[in-house]
Amino acid sequence: MKSKALVAAIAWLAVTPMCPGATFYCDPEKGSAQGDGTAARPWRTIEDVLAAGLVQFCDAQGRADRPNAPVKPGDTILLRSGWHGVVRIARGYNERPITIAAEPGHAPCVGWVQIGEGRNWVLRGLVVSPSLAPGALGRRPHHLVMLGEGGSQESTALVVEDCFVYSELDSSHWTAEDWVKKPASGIWLGRHGKRHVARNNYVLNTRFGISLCAAECLCEGNVVANFSADGIRVTRDGQVVQYNVIKNNFVGQKDGDDNHDDGIQAFLFNAGTGTLRDVTIRGNIILERETEGLPFRNPLQGIGFFDGPLVRFTVEGNVVCVGHWHGVSLYDAQASTIEGNVCYSPWPGRMRPWIMLGQKKHQAQGNIVRGNLAHTFNFKADAEVKAENNREVDAATFRRKLAELAELIERRFGKLHPVAARPRLELGELVRGKSEAQSPSAK
Repeated sequence: MKSKALVAAIAWLAVTPMCPGATFYCDPEKGSAQGDGTAARPWRTIEDVLAAGLVQFCDAQGRADRPNAPVKPGDTILLRSGWHGVVRIARGYNERPITIAAEPGHAPCVGWVQIGEGRNWVLRGLVVSPSLAPGALGRRPHHLVMLGEGGSQESTALVVEDCFVYSELDSSHWTAEDWVKKPASGIWLGRHGKRHVARNNYVLNTRFGISLCAAECLCEGNVVANFSADGIRVTRDGQVVQYNVIKNNFVGQKDGDDNHDDGIQAFLFNAGTGTLRDVTIRGNIILERETEGLPFRNPLQGIGFFDGPLVRFTVEGNVVCVGHWHGVSLYDAQASTIEGNVCYSPWPGRMRPWIMLGQKKHQAQGNIVRGNLAHTFNFKADAEVKAENNREVDAATFRRKLAELAELIERRFGKLHPVAARPRLELGELVRGKSEAQSPSAK
């Protein structure tokens, strides 16, 4: 069995071209259908390029339907600022990645992205929002970026990175009903294929943030800000979720929303039955609220994995700040490790987050829980648990651990998101502490 670290490494390597290909350009303002795609004579929009058959699409066996198309596997299409329509690719299996990216210094905008099935596609540096469309779009997207939903299990290495993905930029006027009905969901990877990647995206004002629905997906360095359902959903074997910031959940049951919201949830589509294996949840920050004064507060479950059995899970180094019992809860976990996590609530009230081994099927067995900080602990479901050095959390330790993890994430992915130009954290005093120095991201 491959280690989870190796799986992540394969995902990174899968998107790296072996040698440089050609580069083409699109410019909505100065481009033309009569252009040749060069920097001096660009095409107009990426939607036009795809519709005109200028990109070679191959089936899973490598047969090209447009062998004479100028854009081939290994090539890059750079987009300049302006409205580019939508990106819709039904099928395209590439031996080497085709990259659709923002030209440096530009901010290209698209309404939504959909790649039904394929291999080796990279989307980088785009602004994705239907709210930017100059006119009505053909349809309202359910997910703003959807990769690998159709086709066969041969899809792999569909990558979205460094993108700013949002329903609308300003949600301050939304009602509770708006939060349920108005926003689209953010990024969907799968449900077919494997090793898709969501890296360093800023996902804002959505229903669900990021859903990982294919095996061995890598989800790292993303910000999911302002959401009304679940932040990140884990649904298949071998997935890695690391160094993400998940913050600001809105509306709950009292507002007419029946979804039980989680920062990170393990969710099984087949009515909650089945087994999940070899999932890693590492170094994520989950904040129910990062600042005071936000409307429609809802007690958010932190890391809530209630569908099992959960086999060989690793949940390590996460910082969770929620006003709910479930800080980290794994049900029917087997041979899993929960280590070095911090769960804390600054809010008054009885609901303070625990770290828990629970059960629905009486199958919790042989887990390790060590070096964690939380308000309480409950491992009764596992008679074989090895529990050591788990201690009660305090405010000062929580804030120190939060600042340390924020600094680590910023070193890896930057203090400001490259396209959204927003900090990863903007902490209010309740979370940061009145007498504490600001975290690196809040300065």
